[in-house]
Amino acid sequence: MEIAKILPKIGLSQHQSDIYLSLVESGPARISDIYKNTGIHRPIIYQVLPKLEAKELISHSIKGKQKYFAAEPPRKLRKLFSDLIDSFDSQIDLLEETYSAKSIKPKVKYLEGKTGLKSVHEDLVNSLKRDDIYYRFTANTDLEKFEKYHPQNYKKRRDSKGLQRFIINNEAVSREKKSKKLGRFTRTIPAESDLFEHGINLLIYDKKTAYLDLNSETAFVIENKNIAEFHKSIFKLIWEKLEKQ
Repeated sequence: MEIAKILPKIGLSQHQSDIYLSLVESGPARISDIYKNTGIHRPIIYQVLPKLEAKELISHSIKGKQKYFAAEPPRKLRKLFSDLIDSFDSQIDLLEETYSAKSIKPKVKYLEGKTGLKSVHEDLVNSLKRDDIYYRFTANTDLEKFEKYHPQNYKKRRDSKGLQRFIINNEAVSREKKSKKLGRFTRTIPAESDLFEHGINLLIYDKKTAYLDLNSETAFVIENKNIAEFHKSIFKLIWEKLEKQ
């Protein structure tokens, strides 16, 4: 039977498969009958039968002084197959995590619209742990326009985690927001520079670098530790060159 080749692939040993199929064909049988039908030595049969019962593939009954074993309906094999799939999926997830941790290839995600830009900030506040730091280059735009890309309760969640943010912006944005805030450190690009005249924001957090284009409401996020560290180094270099406010 073709099924005899399949059962060992879904978790049954060869002996378990042979005994189960024998009982399907013969009906209730004693150990001596199973031996005759399969040729499997009795000590092995005694070891295999409890395992098949544990898998709920066979059951036994007592008639007089004799113990008879019978196969459960073959549909029960579906559960065995289903359990194998669940176990496989679980192991694949763990393997994927290990692969992602070791992989050096950057992951790039492209996002569009207000929802897409909000999801970047959502990811930021979810990815960072308590008291973590993130870095931001702020475009030359009014803050109300920028803050519409924040998800609900973003500031509250950010501040409840005690996230610290280092921000480099231009003088227009700096004049607009002079108040000192907990966890917020700002330095300003000189007015003669047009570095922030293009409506682009850059966020560096966790292992990610996110570019937000406010003109087209698009963003792309690069997930790669080395790239994120590279951008942090550039940010820190510029930070040290600027006069502290």
